[in-house]
Amino acid sequence: MIRELILEVTSTMPETATFEEIINAIYMQLKIEQGLKDVEEGKVLSEEDVLEELKKW
Repeated sequence: MIRELILEVTSTMPETATFEEIINAIYMQLKIEQGLKDVEEGKVLSEEDVLEELKKW
């Protein structure tokens, strides 16, 4: 999975991309995929739940 992700991300980046840009793009894609997985598994809070949590601060 990681290898495929790296190949996918790097194949869409320009040849002039820096190492830092590549790492940031890979990190961002990993976070997006984790977020989508969390949504599928119901590991999310509703807007109301978030607002209630914010009131506690």
